[in-house]
Amino acid sequence: MNKNKSVFIEGLLALLGAGLVIIGFLIFKNINTNNIGIFPYIMIALGCGIFGHYTEKMIKYFSLKNREDLRRQIKIDENDERNILIAEKSKAKAYDLMIYLFAAVLLIFSLMRVDKLQIIIIVALYLSIQLYGVYWRNKLEREM
Repeated sequence: MNKNKSVFIEGLLALLGAGLVIIGFLIFKNINTNNIGIFPYIMIALGCGIFGHYTEKMIKYFSLKNREDLRRQIKIDENDERNILIAEKSKAKAYDLMIYLFAAVLLIFSLMRVDKLQIIIIVALYLSIQLYGVYWRNKLEREM
């Protein structure tokens, strides 16, 4: 598929995302029944995600359209070992912080006597993240 057709499709998808946001807001404002529940919120969230993703792709395409030197420099920066190492270390730091924040939220919710089902869901998420981390640690240790 040529680049112009790809940009056209990305533009249509960005418009679709904006349309979902608008329709979600209209449903939220104009329909007063409780039967629709979270449907408008889901439409707004999906619309924002789709709009943001494809708008970013279009902006990147048009800003790099006639700039081969800048495109080459961005490719070098993305594949640079130092930048990859920095990105991996920052993800590791964020993961470490998330573990402590999850534990704090669990403790706070327990002390607030939040419904047990909500606490069990958070515990399940916490444990699944921990198990996922252990899995990857073991896999990477075997490879190295």
